[in-house]
Amino acid sequence: MSAPLRATVGACLALAAAPVVLTAQNVAFPLRVSPTGRHLVDQRGVPFLIHGDTPWSLTHNLTFEEAARYMGARKAQGFDTLMVSVPDAYDPDGGKTYPPDRYGRQPFTDDDLTQPDEPYWAHVDRVFKEAERLGFLLLVAPAYLGADRDGYVELLRKAGPPRCRQYGLWLGKRYRSLSNIVWVHGGDRNPWDVRDEVRALAQAIREVDERHLHTAHWANGTAAFDYFGDEGWLDVNSSYTYGPVAWRILADREGSPPRPTFLIETHYENDFGGKTAEDVRAYPYRAVLAGAAGHLFGNKPTWFCGRGWEAALDSPGARYMTHAIALFRSRPWYELEPDRRHQLVVEGHWESGADEGVQAAATQDRTTLIAYLPAARKEVRVDLERLVGRRLRASWFDPRTGTATPVAPFERAGSRTFAPPGEGDWVLVIDDEARRYGPPGGRLP
Repeated sequence: MSAPLRATVGACLALAAAPVVLTAQNVAFPLRVSPTGRHLVDQRGVPFLIHGDTPWSLTHNLTFEEAARYMGARKAQGFDTLMVSVPDAYDPDGGKTYPPDRYGRQPFTDDDLTQPDEPYWAHVDRVFKEAERLGFLLLVAPAYLGADRDGYVELLRKAGPPRCRQYGLWLGKRYRSLSNIVWVHGGDRNPWDVRDEVRALAQAIREVDERHLHTAHWANGTAAFDYFGDEGWLDVNSSYTYGPVAWRILADREGSPPRPTFLIETHYENDFGGKTAEDVRAYPYRAVLAGAAGHLFGNKPTWFCGRGWEAALDSPGARYMTHAIALFRSRPWYELEPDRRHQLVVEGHWESGADEGVQAAATQDRTTLIAYLPAARKEVRVDLERLVGRRLRASWFDPRTGTATPVAPFERAGSRTFAPPGEGDWVLVIDDEARRYGPPGGRLP
């Protein structure tokens, strides 16, 4: 591990020791949908915020020792979820070449779903068990379809529903004893030409594995429930967009009955869209404050676990994600409801859900307000009368450094204008003083 990575991991460990309201660090898997239908909880009823990374090729392009180093670093940075594709089609250069894994094995004999290669899957088992030991939720794509001939759609089509069902029964029996899995169907592609195959695979897993939840990852611009949503075997919704994140989340959480939705994909750091760490920094705030049950972060080359992956673990984007999870774990994020009609942030908000606008949410009891202000918003006015508490405390949280600058306590009366203490994006946090919360994110300048 590089010296910068060691330093980052050490800082993250120190941050994790800060007081928080409620944390899902020690999770009693498997997860289930909360009674409200808005987020996930563990077996004790403790809310679980999906704060994920996307090493799709974790079990394919890394040895067990490398995968363990990867997961250890991400754990220290505050991540609690990993998205993996098993099997996987990418090589260490990001090419769609269907190479063997690091041990020279292919997932199936003769490309036959009903003939899994035992040594290949034994390595997967070992990585999955280490992830369980570390407390990671695994979002597992068992048959990634692929956006551009980089998946297994042809293999599913060749197999047909009967063999997809056989593969699903085998998967379900093999992994039902693991506690930390959520199954993810699809993968960067809508299932319009393999609907029967995808359905057969998913239903077969459910037939022998009733412990684990199911969601889906279709094409850009879709939600999991856009396909098969009325068939009863999808449990968790997901949102996939390269457009405004909050708009997508706000739309996808409107279903009835309520179901958790989370940001399963948007732009990755250093991806094809040229997005930088400064671009992706906003996504967790926009997602969670729009009502998401969590979000996934991505980085190139870590998503295909390619050359340079170890240095990329310490990317600026990853450091920004550590600050985001620290903020949300320091407040009751699971009680937040979006301020869609601008009843709280009454001026300076622009359009709800737009990338240039303010994304705000308040807890159901109105004792905490959190508002993300992009650089374009220089000040906001808050209607204090809609909050709860005789006296209020406010802080400006810096998403670049994870530090909070306090504002002197004030009476809850009328409305008040708040201006960030510097340039760039900021997060405004206002609490009922009686709650006695610590600084947002647990750190002062």
